[in-house]
Amino acid sequence: MEDQLSELPDEILGIILSLLDVKEAVRTSILSRRWEYTWTLFSGSLDFDYSDVGYGLCLLRPGRGTIDVARRNFLHRVNRVMEWHQGPAIDGLSIGFDLDIRSSRCDIDRWVNFAMEKRVRRFQMDLTYYFGYTGTRYTFPLHPLSLSNFNSLTSLRLTFMNVTGEVIESFLCNCPLLEELSVVASFCVVANLKISGPSLKLRHLELVLDLANLEISASKLVSFKYDGPVISMPLKYVPALNVARFGKGYSRFLVCNFEQLSVFLSQIETLALDFSALMFERTRFPRFPTTTNLKQLELRLDVHERDTLFSCASLIRSFPLLQRFALQLLWGVEPVERGLRILKASKHPHLCLKVVEFVGFVGCSVDIEFARYLINNAVTLKRISIDPRRPYRIGFITTKEKNAVRERVRQLESELPLGVELVFF
Repeated sequence: MEDQLSELPDEILGIILSLLDVKEAVRTSILSRRWEYTWTLFSGSLDFDYSDVGYGLCLLRPGRGTIDVARRNFLHRVNRVMEWHQGPAIDGLSIGFDLDIRSSRCDIDRWVNFAMEKRVRRFQMDLTYYFGYTGTRYTFPLHPLSLSNFNSLTSLRLTFMNVTGEVIESFLCNCPLLEELSVVASFCVVANLKISGPSLKLRHLELVLDLANLEISASKLVSFKYDGPVISMPLKYVPALNVARFGKGYSRFLVCNFEQLSVFLSQIETLALDFSALMFERTRFPRFPTTTNLKQLELRLDVHERDTLFSCASLIRSFPLLQRFALQLLWGVEPVERGLRILKASKHPHLCLKVVEFVGFVGCSVDIEFARYLINNAVTLKRISIDPRRPYRIGFITTKEKNAVRERVRQLESELPLGVELVFF
């Protein structure tokens, strides 16, 4: 049978290969001589992630030699693909690497230059370390004047590297198509950051920075996440904003100073607050004024006392139209054993609550009773999901621990009203 596919021009084959991931594209090289180097025209997304390897080695605690070999193998694989690539452009480049700035700076420089040369549209680089961090981070970009070469960018995500405020503003000026910007864990102190412009297309913004002052005027901004020092509310003009997420210190500040939120909370449909490592007096949240627009509430909470979890009940009552409530539990103390006296929230109907999600559920008296409170009071509840894994970047739980939680959850399942689904991960 005639192989008509192999007769197509290189440009068409490159488009076809872009529908695959890079590993599948490389595998096509065994099909025939015609296909041996066709994969080098790949124009899709190149994804290289070392994080799973790094985290696994972190748990195993191997010798220095094993770690160095793993790093070298990763660097060799990434660099070889980039050296062989012949296409004029790629859609995306994502690299997650365990930073070793002493020996890897030249490789990282090469990756950044490759992204610019290939006119990448989506660029993500995560240099979070697992071993061997020397106290020096990679500074991005390699040369500030080269930012104009990123003018094809629609999405930029930079994690655990130094990025100055001037560089962030330069990206916004030089990347007219940029819709997503994320800068996380930069050590640079940014005195004043202004995100504005009449032609700004930015829709998603995430800043985990040491900021002194921030001003945002972005008419198309849909979601905003901020984790950093307490600053005055930076959202000057954000008419399209409907998702807001805040980190630890700022979450505490906002709950205690609600007027800072009131300016824009009337338009927010999803709100996420991180209360990990924070304590409130008498284990209770300050009361929010009632707001009728919020549909989804996500909380990350340290359960440092037996009654802390039940203080959430008073918080969610402030949102009568709430449809989804997601809770991540961090146990600062040993989980409370069953049989001990715990605070119980008073009965209060949640008329619109349809979905409840738990992560870090351990099946002790506290979380079992709080789940029972929600089941009994959410009159339109459709689904409750329970995930016993720890809410960290990579949750880990033994089979024995998971089975123990599953046994404790079975009692809850027997109490569910007709039509309510319980999902256990």
